[in-house]
Amino acid sequence: MRKVLPPYQLIGFLLIAILIATSSTYLNIMIPIAIVAIVITIFIVVAIFKNPEFGFYFMIAFGFLLAFVDRLVRSRIPLYSIIFMIPFILFLAVILKRDIHSTSLRFGKDPIIFGYIITFVYTLVQAFNPQMDSFLGWISYFRQAVCLGLILFISLYLFKDLKHIRYFFKFILAAILITAMYGCIQQWFGFTPFERRWVYQTPGVMALYSLPGGGIRKFSFLTDPANYGTLMASGGLAFVVLSFGPFSRKKRIILRLCSLLIFLSMSYSGTRTANIMVASGLAIYIMMTLNQKKSRILAGIAVAFYLFIMYSPIYSNVTINRLRSAFNSPQHDASYDVRIINRERIRPYIHQHPFGGGVNTTGQGGLQYNPHHYLAGFPPDSSLFSTTLEIGWVGLLIQLSFLFLVLVSSVHYFYRCTNPEIKAYFAAITIIIFTLGLIGAYAQFTLTSMPQIFIFIPLLACIIKLRKLDQILITT
Repeated sequence: MRKVLPPYQLIGFLLIAILIATSSTYLNIMIPIAIVAIVITIFIVVAIFKNPEFGFYFMIAFGFLLAFVDRLVRSRIPLYSIIFMIPFILFLAVILKRDIHSTSLRFGKDPIIFGYIITFVYTLVQAFNPQMDSFLGWISYFRQAVCLGLILFISLYLFKDLKHIRYFFKFILAAILITAMYGCIQQWFGFTPFERRWVYQTPGVMALYSLPGGGIRKFSFLTDPANYGTLMASGGLAFVVLSFGPFSRKKRIILRLCSLLIFLSMSYSGTRTANIMVASGLAIYIMMTLNQKKSRILAGIAVAFYLFIMYSPIYSNVTINRLRSAFNSPQHDASYDVRIINRERIRPYIHQHPFGGGVNTTGQGGLQYNPHHYLAGFPPDSSLFSTTLEIGWVGLLIQLSFLFLVLVSSVHYFYRCTNPEIKAYFAAITIIIFTLGLIGAYAQFTLTSMPQIFIFIPLLACIIKLRKLDQILITT
C-alpha cells in the first residue's frame, strides 16, 4: 500500500507553492528563486541530520559541481562559503547520533593523526604572525582548516568497515568518470551557451585558456583547465592501479577502458602538469610492484606510448603537441619564464621570513584582506609556493614532512597487509596522494582546490581505517 504524506506536510507544500506563485506574479522574480533555495536548503539540512552519510557524499558531489553551478546561475550567492558550512552541520549531526564510541574513534596515537595535529597547531600559531595586517584573513584560513579537520573526523566515523570504504571509492571513481565524460562532450560538441558566455565575457579567460595552434582548453564541471587536468591525472591513475586488483575480469576491463577515457579527457585540458603527474605516478606504482609481471608489461606499454607521443610524425594535432611540450625543455615558454622571474624576485623575502608573510597575504586573498601587504597581489603559482610565501619555509617543511609521513605509512601498509583488495586500495591511495600532494602541488593548486581537497582528506582516514580492518580480517 502506498504511503500518503501527513496532512501537515501536504499543507506546508501547498502554502509554499502558493507563496512562490504569488511572489513570481506580483514581486521580483528573484524572490521565488530565493524561496526555492531556502526550502531546498532546509530539506538538505534535515536529510543530513537524519543521515550523515548522505551529507558527506552530498558535500563531495557539491564540490565537483560548485564551479558549474556558479557559471550556470551567475549569481552573487557565496557558494564557496556555503559548502564549508556543511562539515559543521555534519559534525553536529554525528555528535547527536551519540554512537561515536561504538565506531572506535580512538586514533590519537596514529602517526597520521599526530602529524595532522602538528600542522593544525602551526595554523593556530600563524594568528600571531607580525607580518600579517588583517586578522580577518587568518580567521577565513583557520575556518577552512577547522572544516578539513572535521571532514577527517567525519570520515573516520563513516568508514566503519570495508563495505563503506569500498562505497567511497566507487563514488569517487564514478564522479571522476562523469567529470571526464562531460569534458569530452565539451571537446566534441562544444560549450553550452552559458559556458561560452562565461568564457568570452570573463576578463582574461580567453587569453589563459587558448591553445597554441587553435582551440580552447576544456574544464568540465571544475573551476579551470588546470584543476580539471590534475584531477583527471590522479583519477585515471587510480583506475589503472585498481584494474590490477583482485577483481573480476569484467571489472578490470571496465576500469581500464574508463582510464583511457579519463586520460583522453585529461589531454583536452591542455594541462602539462597532468602529463608529468601521470608519468611519475606510473613510475612509482611500477617500482612498488616491480616483482609482478603485469607491472613490467605496464612499464613497456608506458614507454611505447611515450615514444609514440614524442617521436611520431604528427605535427598538426594540437592535443599531441601540448602533450609533447610537457616533456620538452621549456626554453621559450612564456608562462614558465614568468614563473621563474617571479620566484627569483621573491626569493630574498622568503629567506628573510621563515614563518612567512601571513595567511591570505598573496594573490586575490592578499588584495582582499591585506591590501597594503608586500605580498598583496603577488601571484603564487602553486600550492607549495603559496605555502612557502604565506607560512614560510618552516611551514613548508612541516607540510612536506606530513606528506612524507602519509606516503611512508601508505606504502608500509601496502607491503604489510594481506588482504588483496585492501592492498589494491593502498596502492591507489599512495599514487593519488603522491601525484596530488607532491607532483601536482609543485606546479598547481592541487592541495587547496575542490573537489581534490574533499578527496585527499578522506583518503587519510582510509589509510588509518584500512590498516585496522586488515588486522581484524587476519584475526577472523
